[in-house]
Parts: sequence; structure tokens; C-alpha cells
Amino acid sequence: MLILEFLKDLGNVQGYSRKSKIILFAYYLRQYQAVIEFGAVDIKQCFIDALIKPPSDLNKLLKVLAKGKDSPFMRAKRSGRYSLTLSGLNEVEEHITSKQQQEVNIDSYLTSTIPYLKKVISKVSEENQRKFMAESTACLGVDAKRASIIMTWAGAIAHLYDYILAHKLGDFNTALGRRGDKYGKLTISTYDDFSDIPESVFIEVCRSARIISNDVKKILEEKLGIRNTCAHPSGVEIHRTKVVNFIEDLVDNVVVKYKI
Repeated sequence: MLILEFLKDLGNVQGYSRKSKIILFAYYLRQYQAVIEFGAVDIKQCFIDALIKPPSDLNKLLKVLAKGKDSPFMRAKRSGRYSLTLSGLNEVEEHITSKQQQEVNIDSYLTSTIPYLKKVISKVSEENQRKFMAESTACLGVDAKRASIIMTWAGAIAHLYDYILAHKLGDFNTALGRRGDKYGKLTISTYDDFSDIPESVFIEVCRSARIISNDVKKILEEKLGIRNTCAHPSGVEIHRTKVVNFIEDLVDNVVVKYKI
């Protein structure tokens, strides 16, 4: 088994501590490569094969992990070589078992959640909008959580743009013109004009124009922060429950509420 295959079900390994990664790689070497005694070179190669930058003080970290009564490593007879202790072996296996149980729970959760979200999406009356939101839910079904959030946000904001163009354009432009910054000089007349305004400013203007309530403004600002997190590479773990809440909140409080 390649190390990337071994790691793929263990979540965000990049976010693990350096020591945890080393113990995990020692376990991999023992269980899947039959390497009972390992050294810094072996662990470094695991980092490289896992596409993770190796620690510069790897030798020092190995020595630290071999100290103490219940340490995960013990020194081998050969200088600079180590092997897993029972404590280290149990630590990794307990972690793997925990991750596997989480996946079982998540699969069960999705089995009940996806149909629920389909009912939420069915509330959207406009056909193209409904199809777009359905695709965002489908992303969650294949574990593309970030894509699901980004698509849902794009759909909700596009809906607000259409709503304003159809019903509140005068109110929006009046509130926009009251701003003392460079955006106050803009006038919106088409859908594409909204791209000149940052989404955070757009939300502020919607509230200033009384197009949305203060509660909806808070929801949009919170969801914008989550969308921004998902739109850039980071070590933040996005849980499925957060995605479900994200979709449900925006559909019920924006797409359904503001009918075109």
C-alpha cells in the first residue's frame, strides 16, 4: 500500500502535529512495509512520499519520542534506529479506529441528511436556481464540502442580485449613493454591475436600503466568512454538519424569503 492510500481516510493529516505524523509514519512502515526498525532517513522518505515537508530537526524529534516510560518509540540496538513500542502501536490503532467510526457515523448521517436537503431545495421556485442548488447538495454527497459551500453561496447571492434588479433597484442605488467611499459613486443597472462591489459591501448596502433585515445581514456575513475560508487552501476542517446548516440557512432565509 502506498502511503497516500494509507493516509487518505485519516482526515487532514497536514494538520497533525509533527510528532503525530512521525508516529503515524512509523506505524505505516511497520504494518505495510515490514520495516520494524527505522531511522530518520526512512521517516523523511515517508514525509516526501506523503507530499509533506519533513521537519528539519527530525533526528531530535525521534530521540524525544523514545524518551519516557510510555514513549511511542524505543531505541534499537543499531545506532540511530528505533522501533514502535506497544504504546505507540496502540495510539495509532486507536486513532485509526476512531476515524473509521467517524466515517460510519458520517455515512449514516448523510443517508438521512441528503433527502432532507432535497426537500429544502424543493422550496426554491425558480427552476434554474433550484437545479443550481441541487448541484451544490450533490457536491456534499460526494464529500466535496468546500465546493458545496462555494456553490450555495454563489447561488444565494445571484438570487439576491436578481431580486434587487426586479424589485428594489431604486432603493439599492439610493443606499449605495449615500456611501462616502468609492462605491458610493457607482450606479447599478445590470447584473454584471454588481461585480464592481465586494460582497461584504453589497450586504451592508442591502441592509442600509432595508432590503434585508438585520438578522439576515448577520446570517449573510457569517456565511460569507465561511465561504471565504472554503475558497482558499487552508488546514481548516469543514464538517458536513456545517455544510448542511449553510445550505439550509441560505435557502430558507434568502432564496425562499426573497421571491423574484
